[in-house]
Amino acid sequence: MPSLPTPAGGTLWYAESGPADGRPLLLLHAALQTHESMAPLAEELAPLGLRLIAVDLPGHGRSAHAGPLTIRTMADAVAGLIERLGLDRPLAAGYSLGGIVGIELALRGLVSGLVVLASRIQPAGDARATFAPEAIRRRSPLWARQLAEKHTVTPWEALAAALGEELASWPGFDPQALAALSVPVLVVQGDRDQMVPLEQGQELARLAPRGRFRLVPRAGHPELLYRADARAAVREFLADLLA
Repeated sequence: MPSLPTPAGGTLWYAESGPADGRPLLLLHAALQTHESMAPLAEELAPLGLRLIAVDLPGHGRSAHAGPLTIRTMADAVAGLIERLGLDRPLAAGYSLGGIVGIELALRGLVSGLVVLASRIQPAGDARATFAPEAIRRRSPLWARQLAEKHTVTPWEALAAALGEELASWPGFDPQALAALSVPVLVVQGDRDQMVPLEQGQELARLAPRGRFRLVPRAGHPELLYRADARAAVREFLADLLA
């Protein structure tokens, strides 16, 4: 995996697949995950001939981060990658935290189309408790061990605490800014998502002038990328944009 320096003084690692001359698509993963978690979607999209660029967001996986870890600094890092690779307004698909970063990039005019999977547009008041390392260990000791293996630069406990603080204190997106988005936006969300209120996904699709909403029945938050109907919705949306 190659890496690039970030504006904050860290490094951003990324992996590419697909034809080098294909239309670029950024794959942005969820909190406490890495680029590898986007593999089911990458496999679904492979037949479209896209140049897929999956990143380890700052502080995650191999990517180091200096300074505060915020939505803005994560978007800054990905914006730097867009510039350095000369991508010229790529498409983007983000899951959960990655979708929030994708929305921030869209608001900056840096992407030409956006897929948002199960992402918030407003802060999570319970995020500090949800991401507290001791709470994660208590809920799933196995997951805690897996996190230690995934995140090789930033200790997962520090990463989780920083994410909990940011998602709780982050002000969210201005509805007027979302209403000014000029790019096509697909919002995909499960009807059993207990981490992101369904109303937030619906609101994003309603506010975005070119927004669409796809509800995935009997799907919660963690398994959305493993649902064939969710992945198919993303593939169909992107195929329409490529046509």
